[in-house]
Amino acid sequence: MNEEGDGPAKGSELPFARAYDYFKHLTGIALISIGGVFALLDGAGAKLDVRRTFIVLAALGGSGVISLLMAGSLASIEVKPVAYEKTARQVRYGMIAATFFLAIGLGSFIQTFSSAILK
Repeated sequence: MNEEGDGPAKGSELPFARAYDYFKHLTGIALISIGGVFALLDGAGAKLDVRRTFIVLAALGGSGVISLLMAGSLASIEVKPVAYEKTARQVRYGMIAATFFLAIGLGSFIQTFSSAILK
């Protein structure tokens, strides 16, 4: 292998590989969290407030949708190249939004579930 070969500069082969893995992981976390909320909706244990549960599911769903769309857009970079600065801005805003919605959803779930248990 020639380190000074004619190939692309070191590190530029997959500039958003970590962001893609982050969004892929966050999509899985959102799906598992939504499944956990639905598992607790059977009413056998603690009775969850329907309005709060809807807020939790909406926030977790928002995180999952944003993460899935961002992972898809990063996977399509090889097919349809986009300017690096534009993609970097989209990735930054996508990370902030997806993490924000996940934090809102999980925080709301903890509050909803703990208040249902302590009744």
